[in-house]
Amino acid sequence: MNNTSLTRHIWYHYPYVVPADVLSAEPTHEDDPSSLREEASCGSLCYLKLICSFHDGTYLARVAVSPEALRSHGYTVVVNDAQLAKAYPWHSLLVKSA
Repeated sequence: MNNTSLTRHIWYHYPYVVPADVLSAEPTHEDDPSSLREEASCGSLCYLKLICSFHDGTYLARVAVSPEALRSHGYTVVVNDAQLAKAYPWHSLLVKSA
């Protein structure tokens, strides 16, 4: 895999904030009308932590409604470079709000 600027600035196992629209709004199951976007986001944001790269422009990640929930109540998903391009470090959100 080429080492693009995207892969150079993303750290694994570090929380990022992404827009909730990177998650599917489709129902998770025919008997369950909830969606991943509904379950793993709050407002228009969700939190993401990369686990590993598949070296083809996709990554295994955890998403959750809060940084704390990434450990215990998150969901495992596959994200791509386009979705990851929307991510920014969680700490930058804290700095902006201070």
